[in-house]
Amino acid sequence: MRSCGSPRCSRRGGVLFGLLVSALLIGCLAVAGVLFVARNVRVQTAERNGGDYVSIDTPAGNLSIRAHEKPGSAAADVPMYPGARSAREGGGDAVIQWNSNGGHDDAGFSLTAAEMVTSDSLDRVLDYYRAQLPNWVIVNERHGAVRFELREGGYKRIIAIRERHDGTHIGVASVGQPASN
Repeated sequence: MRSCGSPRCSRRGGVLFGLLVSALLIGCLAVAGVLFVARNVRVQTAERNGGDYVSIDTPAGNLSIRAHEKPGSAAADVPMYPGARSAREGGGDAVIQWNSNGGHDDAGFSLTAAEMVTSDSLDRVLDYYRAQLPNWVIVNERHGAVRFELREGGYKRIIAIRERHDGTHIGVASVGQPASN
């Protein structure tokens, strides 16, 4: 029978002790992280006329989300297709904005998005947007979808059009600096 004083026994005990200390250290760091987030992150929600609002303040910056009940209020400078309705029941569009606390002008972004649907054909919708947006780049995608794009002044605007079983879907998005949207 071996005694516990052998080198093999002490090595096994040292490895187990090292694993136990590592697990304890990771657990302490996790608790400290949770406490930091709980003390430094504030979430505010509000129902406002025309939609809901959520603001999340963190040490790194602010994330705000505004949901509008009616489509077309978020995607500025992008024409909404006449007669199109929101693709989601009771939903309009949304604005997501991030502003950094670092004080840099370029340390933020804004994303606005909406999805609409119309019973008009894909060709009719495409003709409308070609006439309305002659300077935009037109990209043909797989499966018959078409995308209009414009990059200008620190933002990118996109209109994606696809025909589906319930009509022609029109997705509108704008990504850029918070002040440009």
